[in-house]
Amino acid sequence: LIDKHADSILRIPEAGLVQLLDRRDAAALKVLYGLYLPLPAALSTLQSSIHGHVLELGERLAASLAPLAATANADGKGEKPAGQPQALTLAAKTAMALRWVQDLLELYDVYDEFLHTSFNENPSMRQTIHDAFIKVINANSRAAELLSLFIDDNLKSGLRRKSEQEIDHVLERTVLMFRFLQNKDAFEHYYKLHLAKRLLLGRTLSDDAEQSLVSKLKVECGSQFTLKLEGMFKDMQLSADLARGFKDVDPLLGFDMSASVLTPTYWPPLAPQVSEEVQKEMHSIEPPAPLRGVVESFTKYYLQQRSGRRLTWQYSMGSADIKLQFGNRTYELNVSTYQMFILMLFADSGGGDDSDSSEVSLTTTEIQQHTGIPNEVLVRQLQSLACAKYRILTKAPMSRDVRPTDRFTFNTGFKSAQYRIRIPAVAAKSSVETEKEKSASMATIGMERQYLAEAAIVRIMKARKQMLHEQLVTEVINQLSARFLPTPKMIKDAVGRLIDRDYLQRSPDDPRLYNYLA
Repeated sequence: LIDKHADSILRIPEAGLVQLLDRRDAAALKVLYGLYLPLPAALSTLQSSIHGHVLELGERLAASLAPLAATANADGKGEKPAGQPQALTLAAKTAMALRWVQDLLELYDVYDEFLHTSFNENPSMRQTIHDAFIKVINANSRAAELLSLFIDDNLKSGLRRKSEQEIDHVLERTVLMFRFLQNKDAFEHYYKLHLAKRLLLGRTLSDDAEQSLVSKLKVECGSQFTLKLEGMFKDMQLSADLARGFKDVDPLLGFDMSASVLTPTYWPPLAPQVSEEVQKEMHSIEPPAPLRGVVESFTKYYLQQRSGRRLTWQYSMGSADIKLQFGNRTYELNVSTYQMFILMLFADSGGGDDSDSSEVSLTTTEIQQHTGIPNEVLVRQLQSLACAKYRILTKAPMSRDVRPTDRFTFNTGFKSAQYRIRIPAVAAKSSVETEKEKSASMATIGMERQYLAEAAIVRIMKARKQMLHEQLVTEVINQLSARFLPTPKMIKDAVGRLIDRDYLQRSPDDPRLYNYLA
């Protein structure tokens, strides 16, 4: 009787499967499962219904991100058409993204509890639930980015005041969501970027939690996946050792200095998204005279410790703590390295003990000439110093935009209730990427996928020597599916490039057959 009416039973008004799931009635679900378990067809109907309901709930969660998609193209320029909603702020976008991941984790916790209490850990029921969540997660094209953003938020502040057990639970659940991702290489791209910023800016709450998460990822994907992540931690440890050694060698600096020495192959590009020309300009920036000697001394010390190496200084991710006096009050400011360079112009040029010392006034162009900071980057730094919450500099004329002829002076009338103040740089990019930034990220990921596909083809063909196209496609998909799901077209294009570079050759007798060229 149950087998015959299995679907109708699940649809009983106010007491059907959906109502039991939504009310989280584990006891009633256990009774229902016990009735359906001996009947394969009925059990399949139950599994299909549960799968469908999870997908429906997933669509509701995805709908909550609709405003984020609607404003993803907003870049803050131009007028808004009449009646169009205002673009979401950075904080609102980030909160919306984090909420999606949190809601998804909470939803999984509910169904995982059903699995334990109602479905007796049945493997087929577990697979049904997992398959549904895999579809929900991968239906969101931003899932890898949002998951990394969620982890970043938790490791910076979200895990504060949590016990070790609670921290481990959060990490376990995020790794589970990572396991469901198909494009794990996209997650790696965002995670490396977020991890780099946490390490360099000292924003991580717990080194143990960071290491624990990397260990969990290593278990999931192997040592090759976490090789660069582990290299980043190693670089930070070596940098700390170098800083201690340099301080012992040159103890009379007058201030504390710590330089992070990074291995380029481990770290993602850390400079803001700017043109190649601007990036070259950033590499040639010279620090102010008082700091130039310290940079040269550290370079000399490092090359003595590591012969055969070369140091390229990048100031875009640096920070400094400086003390400034405004009238009779002194404040300690945490600023970016570029902001420190700018403020030192006013300290150097307008300093002195004479009360009649003339007030320093510099235009944007003059500041650019003195510091060498590219204009595209300089504008954001000046906006932070003169147009944001803490106005360390005054600007004339006063406006949000920074023009070449705008004039800046030191704000001697600055006051704040806080002694220690952090001056954040105006964001070069949102925590949640715009469509333009997402396209740039996907282009980077796509290039890396090309290299991975070509490497996999060469490995396979080197071992097999000769292979049909269809067999090669299947083998490449099997090898790369742990990182991402390559398309047959991607593999075909990679084969074409390898043929052009004389790694492979089509058989003259069968164009579908490839020969490996040693």
